[in-house]
Formats: sequence, structure tokens, C-alpha cells
Amino acid sequence: MYAYIQGEITDICDNTIVVETAGIGYELFVSQNTLKNCKTGNSKRFYTYLSVREDGMSLFGFADKNEKNLFLKLIKVSGVGPKGAMDILGGMNANDLVSAIASGNSNLLCGIKGIGKKTAERIIVELKDKIGDAGYIQNEVITASSLNEVQEEAMNILIALGYKSDAAERAVVLAYKEGMTVNQTVHKAIGG
Repeated sequence: MYAYIQGEITDICDNTIVVETAGIGYELFVSQNTLKNCKTGNSKRFYTYLSVREDGMSLFGFADKNEKNLFLKLIKVSGVGPKGAMDILGGMNANDLVSAIASGNSNLLCGIKGIGKKTAERIIVELKDKIGDAGYIQNEVITASSLNEVQEEAMNILIALGYKSDAAERAVVLAYKEGMTVNQTVHKAIGG
């Protein structure tokens, strides 16, 4: 019904903003990541999704089309509603979320508040093959030369375990924290 709403942000709350356009204030539910980039008085365009339920209507706003496309994929997962999808989108940036799903890393998804092991696994199972349709492309192309020795070795182990090269790379980059060993990196990357 509404493709987008563009106007001035007049109010910001915990998980909603009010965007005024043509004298009408539209209350939009937004992810925490989108909320971080909102300031009262700024004019901005939000891509929207109208959720109609028996107990009311809610309008959800997204910073860009990619975030909206990912939201639309998430709400098709059994047991994930619009508000749950917004919590997921607010739990990590969209590229990391896509990478976690594509690499099958349920541990990263379980790190999002409100997401349990079963829901994380369901999201991976139902979206892993469809996630490329969400329109996300990693902004940063990771090359073997940009990985340190621990990351390279961990990536090679994942490939030996059957991961595709690009999925192994993404999983290692997401899992690795400074000072981790190869074993710790592999364990975290495979969701252990």
C-alpha cells in the first residue's frame, strides 16, 4: 500500500519514530540499526511495510530497500512475525546477518536477544538458499591477502569440512576476534 514515506522526523521513541509529511505524522516501527541514524528534525525517506492483523495495523520503516527485502524474507519464516523480524534486524547489521544465515552460523543468530537455538536453525534452514535474493552483496570483498594467518588456517579447515570457499571466508571473518586461536575461530565459525 505504501512504498515509502519521506518527511521530517518529529519524534523518536524506543523502537518507533514519527515522520511528518503533508501535515500527517506516520508512526513507524524501525530496527535499532535504523534508529541509530535518525535525528529529530532531519528529513529522510523510509521504505515501508504495512502489517494488518485482526488486532490492528502497524507500519514498519526501513532505511533502505535491502533492509526491507531482508525483513520480507524473515517474516516468511515460520514463527517469525514483523516485530520479531525487526528485533533480528536490530540485533546485528544486515550484511553480518546475511553472512551468518548463508554460512549456517546459528550461534551468531542466537546472540540476538529473543532468538533461541530452534528459531535460529529454522531461519537458516528456510532462508539459506533464498538469501541471495535479498539483494545484499558484501560491501567489502575479502581477499586471502587481507586475512591473517589464523583466519586463513581456520578458513582452510572449514573448506576441508565441506564449506564453500566464500561461505568459509564469511564465517571466519564474522567469528574471529583479535587474539583467538585457530581452534577457537573454527569452533565459533561452525556455531560451537
